Amino acid sequence: MKPLMHMRSISKKLLLLVLAANLSTLLLAGAALLYYDFQEARAKTVAELNALANLLGQGSIAALEFSDAKVAAENLANLRAAQNVAAAAIYTSNGTLFASYVRNAAQAEPLPPRPAADGIHFNGAELTIFKTIANAQETVGAVYVREQHDLAGWLRDYLFILGAVLLASLAFGLAISSRLQRWISGPVLAVADVAHQVMEQRNFTLRAPKTTEDEVGQLADAFNGMLHTLEHEMAERNAAELAVRTLNEDLERRVHERTAELEVVNQNLQVRTEEAESANRAKADFLANMSHEIRTPMNGILGLAYLLDRRHLDNESSDMVRKIRNAGRSLQAIINDILDFSKIEAGRLEIEHTPFRLSDICDNLAAIMAANAGDKEIELAIAPAPHIGGHVLGDALRLEQILINLTGNAIKFTERGGVKVGMTLLSQNERTVTVRFAVSDTGIGIPLDKQAQIFSAFSQADASTTRRFGGTGLGLTICRRLVEKMGGEIGVTSTPGQGSEFWFTVPFEWVQDAEFAPPELAQLDILVADDSGIARENLVQTARSIGWNATIVDSGEAALQKIMSRHAQHAHYDVMLADWKMPGMDGLELATRLRGTLQDTVTPIVLMVTAFSQEELLRQPNIDCVDGVLSKPVTSSALYNSVANAMQRRGGAIPATAPAAENQRIQGMRVLVVDDSDINREVALRILQADGAHVELANDGASALGWLCANPSAVDIVLMDVQMPGMDGYEATRRLRATPACRALPVIALTAGAFKNQQDAARAAGMDAFVAKPFNVDELIATILRLTRGLSAAGAPGPAAAPQADADIWPGIALQQGLATWRDEAAYRKFLRKFAADYGRGGAQLEAWYAQGESTHARALAHKLKGGAASLSLTDVARTAGELEVAEHDGGDIAGALRALQDALAVACASIAAYAGTDPVPAADTAAGGDTATLLRELLLALDTDAPDRANGILTQLAPMISPASAAQLRGHIDDFDFRAAEAAALGLMTELGLELEE
Repeated sequence: MKPLMHMRSISKKLLLLVLAANLSTLLLAGAALLYYDFQEARAKTVAELNALANLLGQGSIAALEFSDAKVAAENLANLRAAQNVAAAAIYTSNGTLFASYVRNAAQAEPLPPRPAADGIHFNGAELTIFKTIANAQETVGAVYVREQHDLAGWLRDYLFILGAVLLASLAFGLAISSRLQRWISGPVLAVADVAHQVMEQRNFTLRAPKTTEDEVGQLADAFNGMLHTLEHEMAERNAAELAVRTLNEDLERRVHERTAELEVVNQNLQVRTEEAESANRAKADFLANMSHEIRTPMNGILGLAYLLDRRHLDNESSDMVRKIRNAGRSLQAIINDILDFSKIEAGRLEIEHTPFRLSDICDNLAAIMAANAGDKEIELAIAPAPHIGGHVLGDALRLEQILINLTGNAIKFTERGGVKVGMTLLSQNERTVTVRFAVSDTGIGIPLDKQAQIFSAFSQADASTTRRFGGTGLGLTICRRLVEKMGGEIGVTSTPGQGSEFWFTVPFEWVQDAEFAPPELAQLDILVADDSGIARENLVQTARSIGWNATIVDSGEAALQKIMSRHAQHAHYDVMLADWKMPGMDGLELATRLRGTLQDTVTPIVLMVTAFSQEELLRQPNIDCVDGVLSKPVTSSALYNSVANAMQRRGGAIPATAPAAENQRIQGMRVLVVDDSDINREVALRILQADGAHVELANDGASALGWLCANPSAVDIVLMDVQMPGMDGYEATRRLRATPACRALPVIALTAGAFKNQQDAARAAGMDAFVAKPFNVDELIATILRLTRGLSAAGAPGPAAAPQADADIWPGIALQQGLATWRDEAAYRKFLRKFAADYGRGGAQLEAWYAQGESTHARALAHKLKGGAASLSLTDVARTAGELEVAEHDGGDIAGALRALQDALAVACASIAAYAGTDPVPAADTAAGGDTATLLRELLLALDTDAPDRANGILTQLAPMISPASAAQLRGHIDDFDFRAAEAAALGLMTELGLELEE
């Protein structure tokens, strides 16, 4: 029906409907006629066959009665005249065959051996009949006839005739219908034609003709009525459109006039906006450029002032140098505030998510702020961190920056009284803790109307504050922004003339760890003697945070009385904390009298607590009566370590700090280090070897993959740098995971970058863990042990070797950190010199590459600079190289970051030259070293086994015998751990000298 409905002509639809009806009717009639004729033909055939059987039976009665088979056979032979009869038979009364007839004996089916019951049966194209033969008295036999019944032929002829009749009927019907349908389709088509003309001509005055009074006529009337209505509506619409056009023309004229006026105003506004934006950009550029331009000479001034301060100067010169350093640090703090604020405003400051202890923050804060409070008559107290039971995860550096800023402000605005830093645990669950930090003082306070704006940029409590106390007005703004980025909030409560409390809350995630104190340091009895209530409260809280019992007194006389009272009861205090300068009996006099009074008995450990110069205290007489000196503010770790040191000096076996990690923690572990930076490879080599590992080295992913495929069971774990030329760490790891022999080998990703996308890429490539450079040794070893399930055997515990150089900090070099990492000062100095030689002009090279648009090369060099500098504890270079990476990654100020890196490189190289010197030139000793050919062969053997120390020793003997250029080339390849290139250079040198490889 669907195709019929989609036909466009109504006449065709009518014809098809008539034809479909006729065809259905004829088919139904033909089927009925066929069924009737078929049944009639069958009945006629059955009747004829039944008559034939009766005739044969009656003619065979006499033959059966007289057993005359010949007569019966002759009767059956008469059936030859009937063409349809295929076979016939006469049976006796007892069922035996009496006579038979078969038209075609060759093809005929066998006759039934016995007669069946009377009846007629259709079997396909055959019709069979069994009929009993009887006389008047009894049954004398039976007759059987089989006739060919051509039903298919009859049906075929019948259907042919029926089809011809149907086609003729349809043709006749089509001819009649094609003329009759015009009575209906004609008027409809006339209406459709008028509708088409209206549509094409848009002429609503046309009318459809009405030729009938039926429904089609009604349709024509309705259509004409619709056209009449549309004609009137269109006339009204045209009139309305004319009015609208008139109004539009008038409106457009007015808009044009107004637009001309607005264009003049907008042009003036755009000029003012561009001027304002230009001024803002110029101000921001000037601010950034001036900050970096000031920082550049300041770094040099501070570094040179530090070096000058280490000289033996007279008192006046030394005092002036110290003032230069203090003024320089103040100026640098202001510059840092400006840069931090600029970075925050640009949205480029990121908050880290690394584990740290709140107690470490307290220690660092105490060490930094003690000097700020030293010149004032105020008591600085830092309460112990709340017990959390593990590490918190966050940005320790930014948290410390907030506390230093708030504490520095409190000290700055407090002339007398005290400043207290407190931490309170607000809430804790299995995953997170919320800590409240508060810095309170007894300073000048803040008026209520100024407290709402105190955290705004460039705002202070009073305009005179800047002139009186100094500062930029950015510190509290930076604190607010940092706290908000950490997910916390900050506020202030203050009363003018009484003091202020700045507080902020920060939520942290936390992880558990286990800490154990030696039994000798558990449950100690502490006596605290201090005339300052703030100091007493802080010392008591600090002692109790460690788990010690504390008793407080406010004078030296009261402390002596307490100790003597205990002594009379045959008991004693384990430790006494005494303030040095107390009214009446001071702490030093108390210690002296105590030692003199209790000469032959156990005296408590005496620790002198002071906010004044330790050097002055140590020059006092009878200082030997004191076991140790603590500078205020006292933190829990400082107190614990001082007590432990004192016990150790008195003969106890108490470690001064937390137990050191065991040496040889990964004894026997087989590690492959893959890094394109020779400095990073050397750092990893020495760190891992110091803990007992066997280390193999590779300088890119392709060589590492080839070596691992050839030696799949030679290592237990792989440390893989992710950014290397050629095949990087990601691709090498993916191919490694596709190799069945290496699929389960643990791989740790190493990178100097800390972008989250790098960590995600490392995990996607199949790396098992992620360790950032510079290496945190304990974290690296713990990660290795975790991934290898402790395959190595733990070495014997022993104390860590003390560094061989002093712990002074050179500008740009964190010397203590570097020596603690390398554990070999000679090697550390050597690679510092190599860093200066390799990267001393890295800033100029980066500038040239950026100028040429070679950003890919620049990114690679910046990444190498960051990794190499971090491994060597060149903190400023590592930091500024990282800032350059972030600037390029985030589209920041690349030029400013590059200038900062160049300045840091200049300072670091100057410090390296002063600290590490230059490479010593070995004296020629040809006799001791042997001839050139022998040394070259020994060098090739050392290179073949990838033994850098042995190769360097042989090269030292070989250097006087070859050209300086060849020696430098060989040494460069060995220092870069490129042993194959060194082999090629050695073989080329042998060819050049005409030497044979084998004797």
